[in-house]
Amino acid sequence: MKYELFDYQEEAKAATLRALAGMARAYSDDPEERGAFVLAAPTGAGKTVIATAVIEAALDGDETTPGIEGSTFLWVTDDPSLNRQTLQKMVAASSGLAPNRLITIESDFDQEVLDPGRVYFLNIQKLGSSTTLSKSNIDGRRYSFWETIANTVRKRPHGFVVVVDEAHRGLSTARDNRNTIVSRIIGGGTNGTSVNPEVPAVWGISAVPRRFREEMAQRGRIIRSHSVAVEDVRASGLLKDQVVLGHTKGIEAAESTLLRRAVDKIREYEARWSGYCKTTGEARVDPILVVQIEDKPSAKDLAEVVGTVLEEWPGISAANIAHTFASHSLEKVGIHHIAYCPPEDIEGRQDIRVVLCKTAITTGWDCPRAEVLVSMRVAKDVDLITQIMGRMVRTPLARRVLTDESLNTVYCILPKFDKKAVDQIAQKFEEGSEGSLASGTTVITSPVELARNPLLGGNTPRQTFRTAPSEATGQDGDDARQPDTNFWFDQDQTDRQPNVPGTRASSSSANPLSVTPSRKTTSHVTPDLFEEPEVTQNVAPQGSDDVFRLLESLPSYTIPRRIRRSGIFRLASLSVLLAEKHGGRAIEPSATRQAKNELLAVIETFRANLEARGELESRIGLVTNTQFFERTVSFGTPTVNPHESQTLIELDNRGIHMLMEKAKRLLPEGLAMEYVGRLADADEDVTEAMITTIALAQDPELPRLVEERASQIVATWLQKHSSAITRLSPADQEKFDRIRRESDRPLPTTFSLPNMRTEDAEGKEWERHVLSDSSGIFRATFAEWEEHVLREELSHGAVAWYRNPVGGRHSLQIPYVAVEGIKGLSPDFIFVHRVRGELRASLIDPHGTHLADAVPKLQGLAEYAETHKDDFQRIQSVAKVDGSYLMINHQDAATRNAVKAYSGTDAAEIFRIHGSDY
Repeated sequence: MKYELFDYQEEAKAATLRALAGMARAYSDDPEERGAFVLAAPTGAGKTVIATAVIEAALDGDETTPGIEGSTFLWVTDDPSLNRQTLQKMVAASSGLAPNRLITIESDFDQEVLDPGRVYFLNIQKLGSSTTLSKSNIDGRRYSFWETIANTVRKRPHGFVVVVDEAHRGLSTARDNRNTIVSRIIGGGTNGTSVNPEVPAVWGISAVPRRFREEMAQRGRIIRSHSVAVEDVRASGLLKDQVVLGHTKGIEAAESTLLRRAVDKIREYEARWSGYCKTTGEARVDPILVVQIEDKPSAKDLAEVVGTVLEEWPGISAANIAHTFASHSLEKVGIHHIAYCPPEDIEGRQDIRVVLCKTAITTGWDCPRAEVLVSMRVAKDVDLITQIMGRMVRTPLARRVLTDESLNTVYCILPKFDKKAVDQIAQKFEEGSEGSLASGTTVITSPVELARNPLLGGNTPRQTFRTAPSEATGQDGDDARQPDTNFWFDQDQTDRQPNVPGTRASSSSANPLSVTPSRKTTSHVTPDLFEEPEVTQNVAPQGSDDVFRLLESLPSYTIPRRIRRSGIFRLASLSVLLAEKHGGRAIEPSATRQAKNELLAVIETFRANLEARGELESRIGLVTNTQFFERTVSFGTPTVNPHESQTLIELDNRGIHMLMEKAKRLLPEGLAMEYVGRLADADEDVTEAMITTIALAQDPELPRLVEERASQIVATWLQKHSSAITRLSPADQEKFDRIRRESDRPLPTTFSLPNMRTEDAEGKEWERHVLSDSSGIFRATFAEWEEHVLREELSHGAVAWYRNPVGGRHSLQIPYVAVEGIKGLSPDFIFVHRVRGELRASLIDPHGTHLADAVPKLQGLAEYAETHKDDFQRIQSVAKVDGSYLMINHQDAATRNAVKAYSGTDAAEIFRIHGSDY
């Protein structure tokens, strides 16, 4: 694969491969046992990328998975444009599926059986009763495609899979008393005078698999399934975070004005993308404006739309506008001619900047460049609008933009919608809908642009900041006197007793941060949760007078991926990243060669040690020879004295090559063949070198040693080059962070504050947040206990604060151990206070004691405080217990140890025993 899969994609790939292999085995054992597998994934999950990875591994195998012998895939859809788009995506994503292995079934296709190692794309309309493909013995055709399918099932069923894309369409259940073409492909049945067999394995792909499951159950197939969670898709960055809905409460006279605003908005996106791509060196992104018009617009109205767009956007011409109307032909619009473009081709046409459409651009429409939609539809057309928007929520770079979060937003203008209709769309996005929308998208109806708070500046002044609205009166506290921070911090006390609110000030901020603390461990927290022996990190700006630099220096951690790649794969990826040029310069040009030499040295040392102990020759002998056993029995009568003999026979070249394939999986990333090349001085030595390599790889100790060494090098190099990595673009830094997250343990990192973000202008107004509008205001609504903490901290002198988001590059994350493995805690608030003239950060986490993982989170925070106590003024958890707000002081050693040692499940009990008044 040319793409690195996300965790959820790796899980889906593995589950699908297991199911396909299981169905092939089951059918071989019992032809009556036919199976079906359902891959349920929401819109935007990258279903085609997952499918490509599965097919590539099934046809050819990969470093960890042997292929499925005789694999053949028949990819079935009800739309030719969808097939074309899928084929194009597979070619773009796969490193092993050459175009000659991806075959579109055309009307002249004529084969007895489908070939192994191929993917065939079938548009079901080609099998209609009147089409030539459905008939044999006409126009020189020998086989109808129905016969080709039947012959494939009869003659080579093992590995034959029918893939039904968009599996919720084109199927019928037994209750419908119909037999669609897709159902006939799967279920066989009468075809003229012959009876076609059912296919052995069916793989359905859909965001809404209910209908597919029903039909498979009706046909008595054994159904397996795997579902992709929309939360995982959203966390990956493949979907945009927000949808901004603009409207005028239904005042139709504003249509032309809002169209102009839409053009202004797309030009704003154009400028932002241009700046971002120039800064980062990314490939150019040219955003698209989608204009959705009524079904039967007058020639005058259509001409006004095009004229307005061209008038407001001087950089484009009519040649940059395309339509997707049903006419499929050149449209004369006023003095201009607007060309038709198939929906599936729009994304690849960089010259197209405006798309005109009428109803929904659904099948084949997948255009992440579409950033702004203006719809002239009326409120009753909500579904037509949301279907288009559902296709616009994919991110252009297939990941989240970190430095300008407005580029993670879709903008939609609805001139003919009132507030009630807008609320309907918002609800659809928040809840999701069948097939067209992934749930959980944040919908913004009153957008406000946030940037870094101008009142905080580079050097935060000692001025008195206006407080948040008074809890008692709800009024702004403009005249409130700034309290003395000594009331909140005991600055002279260097150690604390348990249950005393407040913490000691840091005695030193210049010491390097060690990630291998000497401490006791408990059975409740993994002993090495914060341990990475070869890695240290220096946190420089402690006490700096810059709020933003202080926050971005705070220690965070990567949270290990659920699917962890081996150290060998991680090292291969890391060496490529270090060797490739970033901004015209490589961090370590020879990294790939160094990595390979290091691992080959481990193999050579292992070989030399076996040879020194006199064990190498016997190991080689076990590879080249195998025992052949013979037993003589009597025919028709019991054998009284059965005769057995054994003979030592030598494996032929085919047997050696089969064993070599296994060695390649044990020593992946080309390592096995590279070692063969080192051993073989000439071509005639290759077989002998392969035998030696096989003998070494078969010892389980060698792969373990190579894997161990690879992980060590990854940790060392990430630390060695950490300074250079932090100077890269955010996109390139994320590539290195992904390798960090692939470790079996959390690794230290930092987080970044966004430069810009779009939020909803709803909620209470708060000051001193690090992100704000131009007047320094941040709007948000908090739970009762969160608001209580925020008011307390602001009233006691916090000069700045940050609402720490849940996950992502802008979140400070702390690892903790849950039942499912290592997870990440994002403490709700980071506050900044001035202590002894210096800025100091505090982690304050309003804690929900009712949550199932409340205790593990407390213990994770205690572990974090053990390692990083000198980097914070305070680290505290706050909870409302029995009507009172209590605080756990994680800076206190005795409290920390008590929290870590707690063996119960009631977080409230921890607060009652070890907490103090907050």
